[in-house]
Amino acid sequence: MSAEPTHPMPSNAKPSKRRQWRRRLISATYVAYAATAVLTSVRTHATLGPGARGVLGIVFGLAAVTFMVSLVWLVAPTVRYSLSNRSYRQPAPGELKKLRDQGVSAKQAHAMFSRPADERQRAIREHAQAISFRILGPVIVLVALYLIYAPMFLGHAWLPSTQIEQVELLAGFALLFSTLPAAVIAWSEPDPVPDDLT
Repeated sequence: MSAEPTHPMPSNAKPSKRRQWRRRLISATYVAYAATAVLTSVRTHATLGPGARGVLGIVFGLAAVTFMVSLVWLVAPTVRYSLSNRSYRQPAPGELKKLRDQGVSAKQAHAMFSRPADERQRAIREHAQAISFRILGPVIVLVALYLIYAPMFLGHAWLPSTQIEQVELLAGFALLFSTLPAAVIAWSEPDPVPDDLT
């Protein structure tokens, strides 16, 4: 028994623009985190004048704000396609207000728009997790090889050489483990077609 697709292919240009926007935000999340980590290391290891440190501080602040904003978007329920055991249908404009006027509570309204994940959504989630492990595997191996062999050839590993850099490395792995499946799905899935267009 095959489940009916919940995310049909978009039939116009607008959904594809939304997908491009999702991809830009996903890229911004990881690039901004990498930029904050690199800028922190540069500030720690490089000798900079007051002007350069000021510019570096501004760039660091912009990268940190970009990271936080894009991370909030990435882990928000609106982009976590199929990552829970239930799916959520976005209510049509005015639908929630109509239910409120009828005396339906917020909890009841939420239950009306959610349902158990179907077969296709479970397949999407498992596929995203598999791709995430394929990405994480080589990343972990490369970092491990660097940490093992860099001290042999360089005398010490330049990164992570401070406690802050060690925390950044661990936080980077935590970021990948916690957001990569959502990012894979949000990157590849077409936008859901609103119910009034199906």
